[in-house]
Amino acid sequence: MATSVDDGSDPEAIVPYNMHVSARYLGLTKNKLELTRLPHEILLPKEREWEYGTPKSVLEPLVDFWLERYDWRAQETLINEHLPQFRTTINAENHPPLRIHFVHKRSPHPSAIPLLFCHGWPGSVLEVSKIIDPLTNPQETPREGMSAGREVQAFHVVAPSIPGFGFSDASTNDGMGLRATAGVYDTLMQRLGYPHYVAQGGDWGSNICRMLAIHHQLTCVATHVDHLNLRPPSLTHCPFLYLQYRLAHLTRCRVPFLRFGYIPSDFTHLLSVQPIYQHEDEETGYAHLQRTKPQTLAYALCDSPSGLLAYVREKLHAWSDNYAWTPVEILNFVMMHWLPGPEGGLRWYKEALPDMRDVREGKWSPTPMGVSVFPAARRGNGGGFVPPVWAKAVQRLGWVRRHESGGGFAAWERPNELVMDLRDFFGVLGRVDGRLRGRNGSEEVD
Repeated sequence: MATSVDDGSDPEAIVPYNMHVSARYLGLTKNKLELTRLPHEILLPKEREWEYGTPKSVLEPLVDFWLERYDWRAQETLINEHLPQFRTTINAENHPPLRIHFVHKRSPHPSAIPLLFCHGWPGSVLEVSKIIDPLTNPQETPREGMSAGREVQAFHVVAPSIPGFGFSDASTNDGMGLRATAGVYDTLMQRLGYPHYVAQGGDWGSNICRMLAIHHQLTCVATHVDHLNLRPPSLTHCPFLYLQYRLAHLTRCRVPFLRFGYIPSDFTHLLSVQPIYQHEDEETGYAHLQRTKPQTLAYALCDSPSGLLAYVREKLHAWSDNYAWTPVEILNFVMMHWLPGPEGGLRWYKEALPDMRDVREGKWSPTPMGVSVFPAARRGNGGGFVPPVWAKAVQRLGWVRRHESGGGFAAWERPNELVMDLRDFFGVLGRVDGRLRGRNGSEEVD
């Protein structure tokens, strides 16, 4: 499904890659869409239309658009022109050699910092599309308050496809979870010539960042996340943080020295998500199925493009913050799962589950963490609001910024805000951490 040049002489070669799906497969997709049989549904008022899943009134026009107006060839060309893509073979422990697909764009700026962008599900490397240019080649002038002569921070951007997602090979062995994926990513960064780098992630990408912070502290210098998956502090789990939490809550953050990093809206959000906790079984059925019997689900979604479209469309609706998804955007997201087969992404939940305890309450890491809070990032997927202060239980929290809006696809929904956050957090580290400054041609630290 791609055009690449590789004579096979060097298994570790970095091979340029372009998406190119065979006409036969596109024809098969059209045939399957033409044979779509949509189910009957009950009548619900507008405000309740998503309660049973993707409404027919939403799906049917999308299926028609896919058949009659969507042009994958045009989108394929745009993606190839905008995102420089490559593949390389990486040997992961207890797994066969895997061809890893990734986007890599270097910055012309000598002080650029290597940035590893980690996507989640049902996302893909397409999520980096809106932020890659402003990150690699910022055009903005320094903002008011910045020191005279200080450049806007730039980055060399690397965005791999998780093994089994997009055009990265899926392992034929079990166990390609969070920790193993973090190991693959770290090997990729070293191979690209980045001995030290920073990482950013949302959704499952934030959990990969945690694995990098725990297991690759010597190479991953800092992490930034826009999604937190943490256990609340308690008397048995981080009692000191629990005491601070209770004091801040009881005083409603009115006493400055008893705030401990909380703000009043943290507790407002905690109260507002109680219904989500009470009825999380209504929103997490997909996750239970994917982390228990993903292969059964794969038989259906691997054979039905309209079924996969309905499945992904529901999550784009539930996890974004009133973002106006266009039909082309939705179908591009779906195609990144349909083309290689969605089974790798569906299996991801089961493979990643054994590592989740380390993410939520495991080994503490001294790797600096920055957090961007987009309030709707946890809405609809059965999770609740996580105050950024809770991150202190597992990692060295160094930076927090709260936004008034935004959901679970920050790089897509709020690209300008996320770019600014990455510049501000990592830019400070880049000026003080000699490993980042010296690697990219700027001044060395004495």
